[in-house]
Amino acid sequence: MVNWTLVPCLVTLRNEFNRLAPNRDKASDGSVGDTSHAANSSDHNPDETGNTPQEDSDRRNEVHAIDVDDRLRKSGWTMDRCVEIIVTRHREGRDDRLQNVIYNRRIWSRSWGWTARPYTGTSAHTEHAHFSARYTTAQESDTSPWGLLEEDVTKTEFNAWMTEWARSAVGREALAVAVLAWDPGVDANGHVRPGGVPNPDPVGFKNNPTFGPNYALHRAVVAATLGYEIRERVDNVQASVDALAKAQPVAPVGMQVNPQTALDALGNGLSNQEAAAALRAALGDRAAEVGRLLAG
Repeated sequence: MVNWTLVPCLVTLRNEFNRLAPNRDKASDGSVGDTSHAANSSDHNPDETGNTPQEDSDRRNEVHAIDVDDRLRKSGWTMDRCVEIIVTRHREGRDDRLQNVIYNRRIWSRSWGWTARPYTGTSAHTEHAHFSARYTTAQESDTSPWGLLEEDVTKTEFNAWMTEWARSAVGREALAVAVLAWDPGVDANGHVRPGGVPNPDPVGFKNNPTFGPNYALHRAVVAATLGYEIRERVDNVQASVDALAKAQPVAPVGMQVNPQTALDALGNGLSNQEAAAALRAALGDRAAEVGRLLAG
């Protein structure tokens, strides 16, 4: 028999199937073609000594197709799912190593954008999936992953990944946004917000044992956030005072900010007491000075 080798990219694909489903049936697996294939043009024939639809640029006697038995014997996995993953990656441009995929009376091809068409060949390919590689050197030799193992995530692996993500800076920021953007559904006056879902607790969401901690955290962060804004506003007021002292033409402080406009600027539904607490937290020992400025 003529010596031949399977192109490296398909060796990787077959190995990935084996890792995904180590107990899979291999009765319908195949690579080099039998005598019926040899009599016709087929990617299962070695490209230097057999009849193939294309030729590559090297002198290696290579086979450009494999068949993979569809009995994977792995919970949650079917050949339909595997074909969908591989074809979708090609359709989206994330892979470009295959020319054709055939399975269960359907064929997907690079020639027409990887959409499914009826397959009417001699074999319906109901017991195995067929994968044909391209005859270009870069694609033949590309042994990068095919995406099957990326989709095979156990609950333990998922939990480990999520824990790692939640502890990362990006994860902490995303979780904070998710928690702090929680909307209790009604505004400070008890009116339903547009798109809001009112809390069914008749006492009010502040007293709801489920939402209460989230609400308290939300208000605390709002106050802290406002603290930074208040510092900036106070700095602007101080700059105005300094400008007045230098006789520069600016409006009097009392015309720029007063107790009511300061509270209005806080907004976000804070009560006067919450606003005062935010001011004290933000300003510390400058609170008295700011109070005099606002009163003046």
